[in-house]
Amino acid sequence: MSKKNLIVNLAASHVSISAFRADGAKLVLEQFYTEDLTPALGDEEWINAATSAVTRLASSKNIKGTATVIVPSFLLLQKSLKVAQVDSARQAQVIAFEAQNNIPYPLNEVVWDSQIMSTDGVEAEVLLFALRTDQAGRIANAIALTGIRPQVIQAAPILDVQAQQFVSGGLADDEEVLFINVGARTTGLSFISSKGTSIQAANLGGNLLTQGISDNTGQPVINAESLKVGFFTHVIQLPESDPQFAILEANKQSFNRRLSQDINRRLISIKRLGRRPTKIVITGRSSQVPGLSQQLSEALALPVEEFNPLGVISLSSDISADYVMQHLHQLSEVVGEASRLLSPAALGVNLIPRDIAGQISFDSQKIKFAAAALLLALSPWLIYSAISDAVTYNSAQSNSEYWKNPKKWDEKKPDQFVEFKPGNLDKKILEIEGYQKSIKQSREDSLVVLAVNQQLEFVASNSPHWPIFLADLQSRVLTAKNTWIEELRVRRESAVVATGTEPDASRVATNVTRVTITTRTLLEKVPPGKSFKAQEFKERKAALVESLKKSPFVAEIPEDEIKVDFTKEANVPRTTLTLVIKSDQAL
Repeated sequence: MSKKNLIVNLAASHVSISAFRADGAKLVLEQFYTEDLTPALGDEEWINAATSAVTRLASSKNIKGTATVIVPSFLLLQKSLKVAQVDSARQAQVIAFEAQNNIPYPLNEVVWDSQIMSTDGVEAEVLLFALRTDQAGRIANAIALTGIRPQVIQAAPILDVQAQQFVSGGLADDEEVLFINVGARTTGLSFISSKGTSIQAANLGGNLLTQGISDNTGQPVINAESLKVGFFTHVIQLPESDPQFAILEANKQSFNRRLSQDINRRLISIKRLGRRPTKIVITGRSSQVPGLSQQLSEALALPVEEFNPLGVISLSSDISADYVMQHLHQLSEVVGEASRLLSPAALGVNLIPRDIAGQISFDSQKIKFAAAALLLALSPWLIYSAISDAVTYNSAQSNSEYWKNPKKWDEKKPDQFVEFKPGNLDKKILEIEGYQKSIKQSREDSLVVLAVNQQLEFVASNSPHWPIFLADLQSRVLTAKNTWIEELRVRRESAVVATGTEPDASRVATNVTRVTITTRTLLEKVPPGKSFKAQEFKERKAALVESLKKSPFVAEIPEDEIKVDFTKEANVPRTTLTLVIKSDQAL
């Protein structure tokens, strides 16, 4: 059975949904649909427009299933790091430390991941990507409502590298490619060689040309975009005497010159590091601006060729070749992700929040869980009923006339009498009754499991704060060195609170949620069973408590309910504390 990959690509100027299939060593494009977006949108407007477009495509084409979602570079924080080349576990710790220092947001407000791009045996070059958690959550949840279940949120810049490596089949030792993806809002630059890869992003794209046309013609941006696309694709014909003709040509030349200058500046910087690109491969819709390839070739003194993946993928019979050719310059990230079907160790990251990924996975399995729990609950009844009938039959037989005469004629042995012993049947009855009790107990246990499943489903469906609270709690505990949660209990209590600060303020009844957690802290410098000074532990405990108090869910942590236990393992003490949850963040 061939493997398949469903890909949702959220680009600045369009969205697309693609389905690929691996057929042996081939990559087959089975589905490809795209929809353009309004230009020059802000980040939040863009998310709304992009997810709405995905909803329309998924609904009209009846597309469902597990998918990878690609997000564009303008939503991402991208950092290149140099870290020591050590064992993988230690290196992961170093990268986590560097991430904390290089991401200008609290780590609980972003989803981050990294990819090692190259190493010389002493240092490794690591590419770090971060996406705001709220934006990742909005994208994943909105797409999940369409029936497409996001499993991975992938960073677009890293897929250009993967696409070029897949299409080229590898690079010679003396070959280096500058892969340029000219998008609507940014231009991605990937310096690719057999020794490693460096990725940069320039905040220049086709929207800059659109804005210039809009400013100089006085037209709204959306009209300027239509004029730009129509004129440069020769759909709109303007005489040279038309004032708009001169404006379009002047803005085109300005855009080409500015972009080539920016790329040349970056190329000079990377040449100082010993990198020497031997050619340019260009893609992206804005790469089709007339004269851009020639301008780049002259300014950078390098040959330029267009990215064309059709040499390594084939189209299914349901795909229009003309439609694919019209959107050929929108395929690099999609092909890069699809190549994972044939290269499981391909480059990539995953920026989907863990709690949302778990929730989406749970939602997709709820029907199966409910059916399994129901079958588990019913199955003992079927066995119980059969054995109960057998016991009833045997009891009737033991009390019948048949047993009043212990010697009875055996039809198979007419010359013999066979003596029957009712005592053996009594033993069998006791044995079966034992099975019956076991089955009854199994049924009761299965009902307990069913009840737990129903509670989990109720929490997931009706308490949307729980996944966010648990993620926030975990992130705050992780800030305390070598500390983890051992136990968590929830208690809901009724309380009476005043509606104001005045002495005569009315008082109302309310429910208060109290979450009691027990944490363990490893004091790595303390040998087991040895006495020690507790100052280090007190500092860690105080830091943990202060971090938890800053949680948006926590109203207070009563000091009198903070308990420390050193009795079992002195070097791994327990700390038990109670979090009183804010009423507006009820769990």
